Amino acid sequence: MLARPMDSIPIELESPVLRARPPSSGNATVAVSGPPSLNGPLDRAMASIVAESLVAGPGARRHTIVDVLHGRALRPFIESLRQYLAVRLGDHERAEAVLQKVRAVVAARGSEALAKAPGVRARLFALGREIALREAERHALTGGEAGRPSALPWRPAADRTTELHLSALRDGLDGDEAELLELRHARELQPREIAFVLDSPVEEVMEGLEAATEKARRILRKRDGEPMRRLLLEAFALRTVSAEPRAEQWIGDGEELQPGALVAGRYVVQARVGTGAFGDVYRATDAEVPGHVVALKLLHQPAYSDDARQAALRELRLIASVFHPSVVQFKDHGWHRDRLWFVMPWYEGETLESRMEREPLTRAEALAIFRPLARALQAMHAAGIRHQDVKPDNIFLVQLAHGSAGDGESDEVLPVLIDLGVAATEAERLVAGTPTYFAPEVAAQFATVPRKPRVSTPADVFSLALALRNALEPATQDDVPAGAVDSFIESRARERPPRFTQRKLRFLQKTFDRWLALDPDERPTARELADELEVLIDPEVRRARRSRLLRGALPVLALVGGAFAATVLHFEGRADRLREHAAGQLEEVRSVLQIEGAERRRAEEAFAAERDQTVRLAAEREQLEERAESLEEQRARQLREAQARHEALSSELGTTRHTADELRAEIGALQQRTEQERQRLETLLASERQRLEGLLSTERRERGEAEREAEALASVVGEREAALAGARARLAAAEARADDLENNLASVIAERARLQARVRAAESRPVPAETAPSPPAGADPAEPLDAEL
Repeated sequence: MLARPMDSIPIELESPVLRARPPSSGNATVAVSGPPSLNGPLDRAMASIVAESLVAGPGARRHTIVDVLHGRALRPFIESLRQYLAVRLGDHERAEAVLQKVRAVVAARGSEALAKAPGVRARLFALGREIALREAERHALTGGEAGRPSALPWRPAADRTTELHLSALRDGLDGDEAELLELRHARELQPREIAFVLDSPVEEVMEGLEAATEKARRILRKRDGEPMRRLLLEAFALRTVSAEPRAEQWIGDGEELQPGALVAGRYVVQARVGTGAFGDVYRATDAEVPGHVVALKLLHQPAYSDDARQAALRELRLIASVFHPSVVQFKDHGWHRDRLWFVMPWYEGETLESRMEREPLTRAEALAIFRPLARALQAMHAAGIRHQDVKPDNIFLVQLAHGSAGDGESDEVLPVLIDLGVAATEAERLVAGTPTYFAPEVAAQFATVPRKPRVSTPADVFSLALALRNALEPATQDDVPAGAVDSFIESRARERPPRFTQRKLRFLQKTFDRWLALDPDERPTARELADELEVLIDPEVRRARRSRLLRGALPVLALVGGAFAATVLHFEGRADRLREHAAGQLEEVRSVLQIEGAERRRAEEAFAAERDQTVRLAAEREQLEERAESLEEQRARQLREAQARHEALSSELGTTRHTADELRAEIGALQQRTEQERQRLETLLASERQRLEGLLSTERRERGEAEREAEALASVVGEREAALAGARARLAAAEARADDLENNLASVIAERARLQARVRAAESRPVPAETAPSPPAGADPAEPLDAEL
């Protein structure tokens, strides 16, 4: 679909010209009226950031627009835009090249253009598509091989049936249909945004979407609903690129410190070792303590005002007041070119995210790692601080070596919470990273849910419990297919994370259901969570308890055996005496034993049958429990679908009511314009009447003067015959003019009656809002009537 003929097209954020356009079009822009689209969580977060920066005033956080919109605002859309370009071009490497050109254009044009309607996402996709079109044309002209969508790294399907459905969609849709459905469902653009990206009328986009959706429905043989929407999303989802572009490629401001740079006259930079959403981390040495290595973090965002500096320092001091071995400690801080820096200990080890990529944690390892972290959150919450960004990538596993490799001692791990997010707002955190570890109440702030709970410390507990769940079973953790962050945010606000699938972890599910409850009030505190983590090793504790009981019973058994041996020796003599008597009874005993043996065998057979029955019943019970879980999940899914339908209908009702209000307002405006037009016509008629009456008065006066002159001439007829003839001629002309004026007056009176009838008809006839013609922009509604007059 991208291989269209292209002329020389100027790349403008203001004007995504995405079709062939003659050179004479110049830099003409596409007019898009109306407010920016705020349909998704990311758009709402962006609006929150812009509003905050504008309210703060020129001396406070005006830099947020440049820093966040120009830099980190792009981050949530990078993966989605990358996948869109890869699908359009059929080649991942060429998509990466286009992505870098998008960054260059954005950096050159500035961020203000991104904030304009219809929003950041639409403008980025329009710009990326335009550059991709030009790249596709150059690639074709140079004889390059066309990309093959089948060679793209598609996201694996959940099962064989889903894979067949996805393949049918990719093969059955043509390029235009596929692009419309991809932009709507996988990239989550609204029709108005799609129209901007494709440079097409919204009505045409809506018709195309309806036709493409109908074709997809025929291909899938499915009705509308969540399953079909999910398939339309996954049909254009690629595997997420593991190596994310370096953040500095998307962050225009914030100069990188070079090796050897001196900060605060004390810390010598060795190398940059990490880049996050809010700052760079450097390995540095302390010049005042030879050989001492520290980690120095320098924030991207400058603080240009005293208020901004004091806000950052207040939070920094508050965090520094928390002391716990698993909370990163700040050793020093200061300002470097208006950017806050602070020094932390240098740790050797790895993040929990890196550890999870190798293999899942055992339950014993998880207890050793997450109990200190829960205690650390307890200390932070007691000081009134929320971490706000608990996730495996922000949990560092410090290697504490207590012995050499040859002394038999093993290294221990100290988990440490890092990246505490100094002075980061909730909206900035949303646009800064993937929200897979958001608590439901955090996601609700940016989702279309009726209730938005207050965000407090239970959000950290949720994130830590979710990190634990994913560390135990990484293969089933949540992801964001096709980079559809908006859909993920909406889902997280309403649904729990996925349940455990491994049988050995199912005994933990009820506990995790409480730890990951949608309602923050149902979750434990950080302190309670630390105590409850003991449940991770419950099976081992029970086995150890049974082992201790057995070890305690052995001495008792030995004592009983010794007493029994003494008794045997004591009675050995008596036994000899009774042996002969016992021999007589031996046969009788043997017969009794034979009978008892037979009964014992029958009892053992009955016991074996009972045991088999118990095992069979246990298996059936497990099957019933699994079926009950499946039915419960199905019921919950149906309930969620019903809730989604209800919310959709509620939203549609709200839209209908809004449209009705707009129609009422338009009808009121039309009635007001009609009244104004009637008043203008009455004023015009009155003015014309006055003008005509003046003409009649003038004519009567002239006629009287002519008659008096005729009488005067008649008295001297004999003397002035020639004057009399002239007077008669003037009198005839005056009479003719009077007749003409009388005729004109009659015509004006008739026209006035006709206009009054039209006004009365306009007032009595209702004006439908949808059919009422709108006057052209800048035109006076009364011009047609003026023309008639």
